[in-house]
Amino acid sequence: MFTFRKSGHVTLNLITALLVLGVFLWWGKWRKTGVLLIALAVISYGAIVSTWLPNFLMNRLQEPYSSKLAEPLENNTVFVVFGLGTQTVNEQGHNTVEPLTFSYGSIFAAARFYHECQSSGVSCAFITTGADVAGTGVSEAASTAAELEKAGVDSRAIIQDDRPHNAWTTARNVAAILRELKPARVVVLQPAPMMGRTLLYLAHFGVKPEPVATSYLTVNGSTHFSTSLSFLAMDLALNEEMGAWRYVTYNLMDWNTPKAFVQTVPAPRSTQ
Repeated sequence: MFTFRKSGHVTLNLITALLVLGVFLWWGKWRKTGVLLIALAVISYGAIVSTWLPNFLMNRLQEPYSSKLAEPLENNTVFVVFGLGTQTVNEQGHNTVEPLTFSYGSIFAAARFYHECQSSGVSCAFITTGADVAGTGVSEAASTAAELEKAGVDSRAIIQDDRPHNAWTTARNVAAILRELKPARVVVLQPAPMMGRTLLYLAHFGVKPEPVATSYLTVNGSTHFSTSLSFLAMDLALNEEMGAWRYVTYNLMDWNTPKAFVQTVPAPRSTQ
């Protein structure tokens, strides 16, 4: 429920708008302003395609989070897997719905932890989230759950929440489910770039889980797709930063749901 859902390239559109506006101003009466906007567009484009700016922003978003558990597995652990979108794929003449490619890091991690729980003899459960935002006919929660079952996860260990349509309601619903489950430990499985906003929203509703990063995004300038990945990373960084800024603004304006001051689950002993 967090990103990769809307089409288009926000960053590229902004740069194009700056360039076009700058050209119009340059031909008009505001030549200095026009030159400034054109220069800003060119510098921004260069900083992005050189991979310097997207990698800088990705490092800020990803560096705090580890891909490993801080402590060994224990009984009554709940893993939360957030939906990242669905897509319809034409497979040999038949349409099938599956999670977006970016979802599979979290799905693989969840399947791995399930089998570790089984081999260690500890109980664990999984919450999958997300409505049918893409209009594919299958919710993100159901699509993720189906992939987990294919990987050997018992359907009885999966709790699906297919109601939330955005990150905020996802966090609210997860907190409500956790209050019912009363787990000893909660682990969020999420791509590292999106982890910060996830934890921010969950904390608002009284949940302080242990974060486990299931994938990272860096841009290598030597690949054929480096420019596309650079703009993808920029769009993702903007989405996450805007979500955090919106949260702070809404708190200042008292527009958010009242904050939960009672912690829902025990805080992790360590997040490194």
